[in-house]
Amino acid sequence: MNTTALIHGIGSTGLFPSRIFLPAFLTALLLRFGGHIPGLDQFGVLHHIHDQPAWFTSNLSLVVLGILSVIEILAQKNPEARTILREFDAYLKAALAALTSLGVISATDSQFVSQAVQQSSLVNGLIPLFTAAVTFKLSLVRRDVMGPLHDHIEGTHLDHLVSWAEDLWVAFGAFLLVLFPILMVVLIGLSIGLTVLARKRLEKIEEQTKTPCTGCGTPICPCAMVCPSCRQQVQQPCDIGFLGQSKPLVPADAECHPLRLFEKRRCPACATRLKPRMMHQQCPACGRTAPTDAAFTQAYLEYLDKRLPLTLAVSFLLSLIPIVGLIVGAVYYRMVLVMPFAQYLPLSRRFLLRWGIRLLFLILILFQWIPLVGGVVVPLMALISFTAYRSTYRSVALAEEHGPATGLAPGPA
Repeated sequence: MNTTALIHGIGSTGLFPSRIFLPAFLTALLLRFGGHIPGLDQFGVLHHIHDQPAWFTSNLSLVVLGILSVIEILAQKNPEARTILREFDAYLKAALAALTSLGVISATDSQFVSQAVQQSSLVNGLIPLFTAAVTFKLSLVRRDVMGPLHDHIEGTHLDHLVSWAEDLWVAFGAFLLVLFPILMVVLIGLSIGLTVLARKRLEKIEEQTKTPCTGCGTPICPCAMVCPSCRQQVQQPCDIGFLGQSKPLVPADAECHPLRLFEKRRCPACATRLKPRMMHQQCPACGRTAPTDAAFTQAYLEYLDKRLPLTLAVSFLLSLIPIVGLIVGAVYYRMVLVMPFAQYLPLSRRFLLRWGIRLLFLILILFQWIPLVGGVVVPLMALISFTAYRSTYRSVALAEEHGPATGLAPGPA
């Protein structure tokens, strides 16, 4: 068995769940040129590679993987592209992990192809299958952990920061895995363990917070308005936090509680998390259609309209701070004013809105460094974004309106 390839395969399962092509490209690049760098040729995997470039380290392979890696990095910075990738990327990650494992075997075992019918090579052939299977499973774990996080910070520029952090992790990990595979396997083992624990912790917290319904005994979310089974009203639902979690507090405004649930992508009735990014969707627990009738839409718009004056005032103060204020202000107003609308808009509408106002923002940013004048830049960006997303949300909601009202919409705020 190719022990070098086995160790690398185990370690790579901690990199491919984060990115599809970047780990493969960096590994091929290091295998091709790392051995020619003085001082590195005797470390880790590089000590075992043979002289002739294998198919994995060929010029064509490097060019293709390099281009795909750049596209992937850019796509991960775009919420719409990231949403699309999330639907099927686990399969691609498993496939690229297997190909990379084969590439490492071919680069470190010059007899691999010619001995393909021998038992030793058959054993080597199990390494890519093992790598693909573990990568696929860990990709699903990562999606469960990172999905809710991206849902709440998407479009706020914090998602860019998280994405760049993952890019750096993959780049650092691929480099270290080739040069110091044992050390990297230990680090990756720790990171995988923390990720799995994080998912289990989130699931445990979600389940532990549920309380039995007084009518039928079904466990329900503390922030729910009604029981999803017997439809009995909850007398005193709990408040809901920033990440959509139940808080041991009474809502400050009981009438707006269904709106607050809907803002956090929870069913306004039973508080079950809503996963599809669409307005009209059936709750998987209580079976009700998310209330987007005209009355609820109007109440939701008025609920968010109240945030505009304070957000503009805070944005003005932040805008007076060069550079840093612009970044913090953009994150702030997008989380408060834009995300409540954007998360329910169709993918095509979000894409057109984002790019339609981006050019205008670039022009506004040029004036941000000017004293006093720069103070209106972030508020103006906030007002433009709010108006555009609000208008689009309203038109989409009213266009898709169907069925009777659910009776959950509060009165006008």
